[in-house]
Amino acid sequence: MHGWSKVHQSCYQIIHNVTGRQGASDGCKSLGGYLTVISDAQEKAAIQGFQASLGYTTELMYIDGSDAATEDVWVTGAGRVMTYTGFDGGEPNGGTIQNCLVVRPSVLADYICGAILSAICEM
Repeated sequence: MHGWSKVHQSCYQIIHNVTGRQGASDGCKSLGGYLTVISDAQEKAAIQGFQASLGYTTELMYIDGSDAATEDVWVTGAGRVMTYTGFDGGEPNGGTIQNCLVVRPSVLADYICGAILSAICEM
């Protein structure tokens, strides 16, 4: 499991320079994992702590979740409605322009889906 770090109840790896949520998802699959789905506040805190521990204090990173099909209804790439999003103050705030979930140590938010960002994979 080269490159994977045990955090909380899963293993995670950060990948870089992926285009959009689909590119992030494909990149995670190529490593044998999947794009991270944050399922509760404890996992959110663990992932944000993981990012900070690696020095990623300001970089936004894709995680799984989109409301592109129906505004404010967040679903995973597998089509499951998300029961936990854990948005931070003022988020989501992108309307129909920002439809993908991103995270950094200080915020979980919506963001433009086609941006080139890093992503957090889970195994």
